[in-house]
Amino acid sequence: MKVLPVRIAALLCAAALLLLGACSEESPSSSTGVASGDSTADNDTSSPDEASESPSPSEVEAEDSSQVSFELWYAKGSSNRLTFTTVTQESTPKVGTAALEALMAGPPAGSGKLATAIPEDVTLNGLTIDNGTATVDLSSSFEEGGGTASMGMRLGQVTFTLTQFPTVQRVAFELDGKLVKVFSDEGLVIEKPLTRADFEDIAPAITVDRPRSSDEVTSPVTISGTANVFEANVSIRIEDSDGNVLAESFATATCGTGCRGDYQKKVSFKVDEPTEATIIVFEQSAEDGSDMFPVEIPVTLLP
Repeated sequence: MKVLPVRIAALLCAAALLLLGACSEESPSSSTGVASGDSTADNDTSSPDEASESPSPSEVEAEDSSQVSFELWYAKGSSNRLTFTTVTQESTPKVGTAALEALMAGPPAGSGKLATAIPEDVTLNGLTIDNGTATVDLSSSFEEGGGTASMGMRLGQVTFTLTQFPTVQRVAFELDGKLVKVFSDEGLVIEKPLTRADFEDIAPAITVDRPRSSDEVTSPVTISGTANVFEANVSIRIEDSDGNVLAESFATATCGTGCRGDYQKKVSFKVDEPTEATIIVFEQSAEDGSDMFPVEIPVTLLP
């Protein structure tokens, strides 16, 4: 039998084109860090726990706001890589449940060529969050259909969607109330709750933990996440809605070129009034200087 946590790259590459259950033809980032470590000298070293910009997934209460935004994680087109789209809806006291229900509904219209490995008839029976572990109870159809690649992708979709929230570090799975120890006919053994680190080979090259989509931020804004990029070099740019560059910087991840590391950087900007903008985190191509693996986070810059 196959065991999770495992690295599943070879299986996913062989079967990537078979795993996708549904695609959105309309037009789409965190990680709860895979590894923790001190930032290098190029980075800001303040603790990520100091941030107050992340939304809460508490099943007790959400932020006091009329709307809430969160990420939904899907497969990127016909590839074997995870990516996310951000959705905004009316505020709810159960943000984690709302995110999972939206995930089960499939890629939203206007989100690009995203695909899901989760069967259409899967339903959410319940979600609890306790001491950093989210226990999600899904209907038994969650383990039906598809091969090893599909099974790995659907587990990754749920794990990444829930671990975007600061109160969730790992995810345990139940099917119709029974804890999953062996998942599907593919025999994937789940020895412990899953984290993003268990899906490194389908994870995006760059993830952004802070800020979150639709956050309001002041200068300097702390930008942090994880990356597996060439020589650990992470580039950062802030653009307004017209594409004007308001700030540029870079960070050095704690690991790179074949391993995932943490990065964190405080980036200063200046605006005279609230300004809609996009924070873009990417790897700059050594060949032509173009943006590679860009992650775009829409925010509002405050004076």
